[in-house]
Amino acid sequence: MSTLAINKNNYAEKENNTKRVSLKERLRKYFEENAATITTGLLFMSGSANVYTLYRSMK
Repeated sequence: MSTLAINKNNYAEKENNTKRVSLKERLRKYFEENAATITTGLLFMSGSANVYTLYRSMK
């Protein structure tokens, strides 16, 4: 547990019931959730596809 300062005289203890996830797991989840946006952004920069149509089909 960690202590949080509410004001100068009052403190509260924060309960941390959530399990910490590794950086690798957080990155994997981020890329899974944002795969369509990342892919269409990269294709837009290269100019090799109609990105709006591709993005709509991926969502």
